[in-house]
Amino acid sequence: MKISRTDTITAVATPPGEGAIAVIRVSGSDALAIGDRIFRGRRPLSASPGYTLHHGTIFSAEGLDLDEVLATVFRSPRSYTGEDTLEISCHGGLFVTNAVLNAVLAAGARRAEPGEFTRRAYLNGKMDLSRAEAVASLISAGSDRAHRASLEQLLGRLAGTVEEMRTGLKRLCALLEVDLDFSEEGISMIGKAEIDRKIAETKERLEHLAETFRTGKIYRDGVSVVIVGPPNSGKSSLFNALLKDSRAIVTPIPGTTRDYLEENLTLEGILFRLTDTAGLRESGDPIESEGIARSVTSVETADIVIFVDEAGSDTRQREMLTESLPITREQELILVRNKIDLIFGESNRHPRVDRIELRGGIRTELWLSALTGMGVHTLAEQLVHVVGESELSAHETVRVISERHAESLLKGARSLGTALQSLSSGMTNEFVAFDIRESVSALGEITGEITSEEILNSIFAEFCIGK
Repeated sequence: MKISRTDTITAVATPPGEGAIAVIRVSGSDALAIGDRIFRGRRPLSASPGYTLHHGTIFSAEGLDLDEVLATVFRSPRSYTGEDTLEISCHGGLFVTNAVLNAVLAAGARRAEPGEFTRRAYLNGKMDLSRAEAVASLISAGSDRAHRASLEQLLGRLAGTVEEMRTGLKRLCALLEVDLDFSEEGISMIGKAEIDRKIAETKERLEHLAETFRTGKIYRDGVSVVIVGPPNSGKSSLFNALLKDSRAIVTPIPGTTRDYLEENLTLEGILFRLTDTAGLRESGDPIESEGIARSVTSVETADIVIFVDEAGSDTRQREMLTESLPITREQELILVRNKIDLIFGESNRHPRVDRIELRGGIRTELWLSALTGMGVHTLAEQLVHVVGESELSAHETVRVISERHAESLLKGARSLGTALQSLSSGMTNEFVAFDIRESVSALGEITGEITSEEILNSIFAEFCIGK
């Protein structure tokens, strides 16, 4: 995307559809002049100070009134983009919103590309690249933990930590280079042990920060949980019981579920993406067979697989079915023995939780009743436990939620590892400093001090239009 920093852009900043208001954002050097061409109020917008609100009417190029609006003026550089910005709050609704947007376009603005407002904010020095990326993460946050992690990044916690380490490494480079100037005179500005310690400490910090992406990814994307098992075992009932809603159709007829069904569930601030699947069995029905094939495919990408069968069913059949599923060692398998109310009665309020050996590992087996709700809360607790609640609850000052950031951190750590090798092998400070500068550059990719047009295009293409 070729970006012009001189033209004026516009887009609807609120979701499409009917609502109380919609906001049309205009940014660029001509934003207020364009506003004056279509806005009729008590005073011209171009003559108004920043952070002021104006009541008036938007009219078309033909002079027809379109809507009664409020126009907010933001002056450069104290605006989101760092440019003169106008936000027009009109009545919500597709027709009136498009009418006002078309009036802005006809007055001289062009449609903004996805993320172009935030891109301009970054290019104009209003925020670093990591904070710009956090804007998109915050908008798409689907859970409390995702929201908190995105907000921490937006507030600059990651950028601050990265810049602190970059500054320390740059100072170390300076000391090494000064040390070279005085080496012929036998004067040492910094000892080898001190150099080794500083490099090793920073390398460890980078690796630790990169490791937080493992849980940061869970915050951002949620945990994929797929419920599988034979027909009529109670998969859909369990799906509904976890959601506390009758989302899936439940009947005593085997094969009722023909396709997978997905819903989101939040437990302890963690987003779980639940998938109910078609029952596993041999079927001559082409529609049901396709549903079963999709069930197997969904298992391949799951983080957690819940296998459901009836409490009184043959364990050999269960072992055969689980063995046929593409479950890897990295995936968690939870075995649910359902319908215990038919065996123990509804008076049993203490469902069993066992640990059994299956598929080369120790698996959790829960005995519950999806119909009555007995033991469903235990399964919910187990889901949180599997994710690693103790680790998720750790009070990390910074948590990485972007794979790009994690890769840059590891790249920086590898360069410091090379620096340590250069130091231990007796290489001169010049070579050690070169490796450290490579690490500084890698960290600069996170904040955007060192980046490319291709990376910027990739990042901002994921943004919504209007942000």
